Amino acid sequence: MEIKLSLNKNINENANIYFEKAKKLKAKLPGIEEAIDNTKKEIKEFEEKKENYVKKKEETKILEQNRKKEWFEKFRWTKTKSGFLCVMGKDAGTNEVLVKKHLEQNDIIIHTEAPASPFGIIKNALKDGKQLLISKEEIEETASIICSFSAQWKKGYGSADAFWIFPNQISKEANSGEYIAKGAFMIRGEKNQLKNLTLKICLGIETKKIQLDETNTIEYNELFSGSENACKKYCNNRYIKLEPGLDNYKKMTKEIKTRLKVSNLEDLPKYIPNDCKILKR
Repeated sequence: MEIKLSLNKNINENANIYFEKAKKLKAKLPGIEEAIDNTKKEIKEFEEKKENYVKKKEETKILEQNRKKEWFEKFRWTKTKSGFLCVMGKDAGTNEVLVKKHLEQNDIIIHTEAPASPFGIIKNALKDGKQLLISKEEIEETASIICSFSAQWKKGYGSADAFWIFPNQISKEANSGEYIAKGAFMIRGEKNQLKNLTLKICLGIETKKIQLDETNTIEYNELFSGSENACKKYCNNRYIKLEPGLDNYKKMTKEIKTRLKVSNLEDLPKYIPNDCKILKR
């Protein structure tokens, strides 16, 4: 260490200068040590975040490679507590495709009495095209979900009417002099009425697993929306209840992320309608 002495000062004065400098450096030492400790902590946190990010990216890649996409994921869909699949149109175009391409003999069709709602199909709800296999309670619950994406929800109504029919009662064949628009259909015969359905939908997180091989599985989470009975079964207690309200998707996103402990909600419009109120449970 090089020490510089002033010729204008005696030995004691020169020594005092270095003594004062040493005191100042000593006073700064705790702050320097704290800064070093904080830097080490930040580096450790960064390395952990980096490791978690790389791990998550790898899991996402594995999931994309192994998770089979189902045909109904192009539409809105839900399932009942007992496992019946319900598929709904998202607009006039998907209504058209859904009914024309995916309606089969053992399905039933659900629609609201008022216009401007999706058509919904409950798959395999019939035996031999006639006998109902699904309960009336689950038909009503499913119809309530379909009504949640209707004009009645947008208008803030608390309930709506709907009906269900057999596949042979729906067609694109118009009556003489009439025109059927895209996404609309002609209904013939008696409708099975579903009155005063409560407009309420639940949104939750369903945990699923994929078997990669004999010993390895990957676990992942997906959004699920449907009746409360269905959410209780598939999401356990990790779900919220919604009714018609004034909050749009943007306003709801932060609260939903907090309540469901989820980070990604980019597909939210696929699962719930706009303009909601999140209910306390």
